[in-house]
Amino acid sequence: MSDDSAAIRIDQNREQDDQKHKTISSEDVANYLLNNPEFFKSHEDVLMELELPHRSGTAVSLLERQVAVLRERNIEARHRLNSLLNNARDNDTLFRRTRELVLALLEAHSLTDLVKRTESNIRNEFGADYCRLILLEGNGRSWDGKLNRMQADTASERLSGIMRQTRPMVGSLRPEENAALFGESGPSVRSAAVVALRKQGVFALLALGSHKSDRFHPEMGTIFLEFIGETLERLLPQYASQA
Repeated sequence: MSDDSAAIRIDQNREQDDQKHKTISSEDVANYLLNNPEFFKSHEDVLMELELPHRSGTAVSLLERQVAVLRERNIEARHRLNSLLNNARDNDTLFRRTRELVLALLEAHSLTDLVKRTESNIRNEFGADYCRLILLEGNGRSWDGKLNRMQADTASERLSGIMRQTRPMVGSLRPEENAALFGESGPSVRSAAVVALRKQGVFALLALGSHKSDRFHPEMGTIFLEFIGETLERLLPQYASQA
């Protein structure tokens, strides 16, 4: 045998030995099983011998563990589905109440009637302990009737953060803001939602307040509240008197 042939055979033997001693990682095993899903069909004896440690300290078979995992995933899926259904029901209720409020506002025959319908409907149907529609005066605008009013300059001074918001302000307010919006009831308000109504500048504020700190929170949806605000933005200006 030539020296070259002997050298080649030695290299081949080394490679075979290396392959024998090569460490197979858990990742290799996982990849192999994923790429060969039929493996356990032809090796049922291996499948029956496999045991997995359980949280309780006992061992369970692979099949039992698979059933347990599927059951857990099924429970999670049911919970997600129930959450989606509950959200859908809540949105359906909010839509119905919002529609009824908008229709009631369209039937108002005076500014006082419009304000009363807004405040009473929101308190009764939207779970707010307090509701005030505050009309701002100044900048050439005034309002008739005995209503909640505030000078625009005063609002800009006491509620500057809210006045700058283009979307509803939702969550806990500062004591001075609660006092400006809810008067003597301010100290009782733990959470609030405030919509600044704009038409050539803020001209009114719709404020909802609750005794509960989690009733109005920053993570809640505000699409229906925005829609009510947009409706009032279109209805209120017709009742304003130009100074």
